[in-house]
Amino acid sequence: MITLILKNHPHLRGVIFDSPSVIEGARQRIEEAGLSGRCEVIAGDFFEAVPAGGDVYILSVVIHDWDDERAVAILKNCRKAMATTGTLLLAEVTILPNNQPDFSKLVDIYMLTIGGRERTESEFRQLLAKAGFQLLRSIPTASVLRVIEARPIL
Repeated sequence: MITLILKNHPHLRGVIFDSPSVIEGARQRIEEAGLSGRCEVIAGDFFEAVPAGGDVYILSVVIHDWDDERAVAILKNCRKAMATTGTLLLAEVTILPNNQPDFSKLVDIYMLTIGGRERTESEFRQLLAKAGFQLLRSIPTASVLRVIEARPIL
């Protein structure tokens, strides 16, 4: 995702923050894309802290891997790291608020078997509030993901 963003917006800089077990693969992809000068690659644990100073924090299919308590812990660490003017973007499958069959509900069943879960917009709103964020909007995409935009509560 970061390579697409940086290639389409040459004035931006980025940081990839991920677990030590996958960070070398990310570093290699950044180098292959010719973006080493604009993208820092950092290994760490988002349950402890995330790199500070970013204007926008993007978590792509991260929150659905965790129960509410652990999801809030990750979001709180993002909130601690960002300025009050920062933006948080979550790219997640979101369960639609009706009883119609939907792919998101199948993904939710799978995620529940491995310790995570998919959530409705209302559930994301509650998680974000517990972590100090206000959900601004939920944006559909051409994929199964929605982009949830949030800002720090002042």
